[in-house]
Amino acid sequence: MKAGRYGAGAAGLLLLVSLVGCTGKGTASSGPRPATPQQVLDKAVKRLRAVTTYQASIALSTRMRGKSDHLDGEVASRPKDRAVQFDIPYTIDDSAADDAGSTQILLGDRLYIKNYNLVEVVHKQWIGLAVSRLKPDDPVMLLVATMHQSDPLTQATMLTASKDVHAVGRETTGGKSTTRYQGTFVVAEALAKLDAPARAEEQVLHKPFGPTVNFDVWIDDQQLIRQLSLVNRDGTKRRLNATMTYSTFDTPVSITAPPPKDVKNLNDPKDIPA
Repeated sequence: MKAGRYGAGAAGLLLLVSLVGCTGKGTASSGPRPATPQQVLDKAVKRLRAVTTYQASIALSTRMRGKSDHLDGEVASRPKDRAVQFDIPYTIDDSAADDAGSTQILLGDRLYIKNYNLVEVVHKQWIGLAVSRLKPDDPVMLLVATMHQSDPLTQATMLTASKDVHAVGRETTGGKSTTRYQGTFVVAEALAKLDAPARAEEQVLHKPFGPTVNFDVWIDDQQLIRQLSLVNRDGTKRRLNATMTYSTFDTPVSITAPPPKDVKNLNDPKDIPA
């Protein structure tokens, strides 16, 4: 009786070990599937929603109506309260008179502009404007949209509209190990993924150009965008190239309004001297 009982128990134990071994072997051979490029973009959006600050360099060039413009700038932002500081050392265009440079600060509804060419005209260091007074076709609205273009959450959200995003390979960007992805998206489909304020601003930027954007994006292992390159062409006559390179996330940034005594407040953007 005992031998039979022990024999049955041993047989059962062997069967259990066999089953566990098979299950373990199957799990080891399959393993967790790597995330698809689309899943990586979705994870980046989720991660970037938690970002409190960022700093970035932006290079923007356009070609419209036979005229070329280019600017390089530095951006610091607190996305949660839509505070942005945009420093532009200078801009370059086809004319001989290049812009000497400017600083823009956006705090809530208030936009402050410091343009060195205007100091002698307005007799103040800064111009102050209410963004809520701007119309969609106002030239200053383009400036506001450009200031927000570097927002990585907005850009990542638009990238999720891509139907052909694919991985290119591993690369080092800004000292960070990243994976590079390429793809395209239809502007109208990408805009539909944004909230109303972001949609209005991105529409201002992309409206003069083509319906499709080509992109390269470098995402690190923490699902943070480290670099983004966008190209929007409408034939050979109109072109938008934008590159954003992100240096820091979630580190303190100081964005404050200029002293009131240094600000020339304007009730209408049309009051800005030409």
